[in-house]
Amino acid sequence: MTDQAMAQETQAELFGSDRMWGLKELPLPEPVTWWPQTAGWAVLAVALLILLAWAGYRVWRRIQRNAYRREGLVRLEAMKSDRSALSELPLLLRRSALQAAPRRNVAGLRGTDWIDWLNASAGRQLFGEGDAVILDELAYAQDNDRAADDASVQHVLEASREWMRSHRAAV
Repeated sequence: MTDQAMAQETQAELFGSDRMWGLKELPLPEPVTWWPQTAGWAVLAVALLILLAWAGYRVWRRIQRNAYRREGLVRLEAMKSDRSALSELPLLLRRSALQAAPRRNVAGLRGTDWIDWLNASAGRQLFGEGDAVILDELAYAQDNDRAADDASVQHVLEASREWMRSHRAAV
């Protein structure tokens, strides 16, 4: 057998038959793009963007609406160290309540009605029956250093802090 015949025979073994000799490999198609090709995907993307923007706006509004809580909690912490600022406690509670609920529901409340409203907006009993008197005394007392040592004032401070954290708006 000649060299050429042997070469053809080995080539036939490699490619399977003599007919495949000289064939070239077919070119591969272009890779498929990941970019969406239909308008439905564009509509879905716009809808998702609108939904994300709306959710972001809601979170931002919640943060803005609850800014009075954060400010009130900071001022309450300052009252623990600065006993002369205890006279601001009733005003701080009233301002916070006016932020949380309509003015007509809060502005006219005094005494026991005020304490009842604070407890109702917190969803539990934070303030006692005598706390209305303590709040009045704090608002009008000349010497808050004496009143600050009282356990009932400490109770009102803790109840106010808990109310700031947990009350529900628009009760």
